[in-house]
Amino acid sequence: MSSFSFMKPANGLWKDAKVAKIQQRVLERLTDLPVEVRSNKHNMEFLSLVCNLIENAGINNKEKGEKLKIDKKQLLIQIYSSLFGNLNPADCDLLSKNIEFLHDNAHIVKHPSWKMFLYCVGDWLKRKVL
Repeated sequence: MSSFSFMKPANGLWKDAKVAKIQQRVLERLTDLPVEVRSNKHNMEFLSLVCNLIENAGINNKEKGEKLKIDKKQLLIQIYSSLFGNLNPADCDLLSKNIEFLHDNAHIVKHPSWKMFLYCVGDWLKRKVL
């Protein structure tokens, strides 16, 4: 949101900027993966990865009092559309059913921020030491 340095966006503009930032961050992480990993759009492990990236993207910040209501399924469909091209309604329906399956079986988990911080610090230390 560095393009909003002189003004503070509010309401719809703030929401659109936050969703675009999250979408860009998730797409960057997914495009860093090898092509073989992200080639199959019906792979449940890949779908689980994308769902967990969206869930842990920091949509709501409790310290700042931010409450953002977004449709995470719609965000996932937007990300899949930008990765694999336009999706037909059958693909969207299949994605929706697969997301429900992952959610019902507790494969989509929101990690606490302190745990995410520890993972990042541990990863950074591994890269610097090894």
